Amino acid sequence: MKISERTHHKLSEFSSKKYTLDDVINFLINYYINNEEFTNKEAEFYNNEIDKFEKGNLDSVNELTLEELEKRIL
Repeated sequence: MKISERTHHKLSEFSSKKYTLDDVINFLINYYINNEEFTNKEAEFYNNEIDKFEKGNLDSVNELTLEELEKRIL
């Protein structure tokens, strides 16, 4: 597998020289796997909900004001 010098340089910025490129790549892969936003089951649920919404099925949709949204986020 080949990577560009630019990519190599960016990856080198993630760690000290005591780590190999392999160490950095494995760290990033493991980090991605452990910090996925959704489990497969959650992703399937959300994709199904999006599909229903796109087809005009609004049964699971609730109206939300900007004020209510702000309260939920903050």
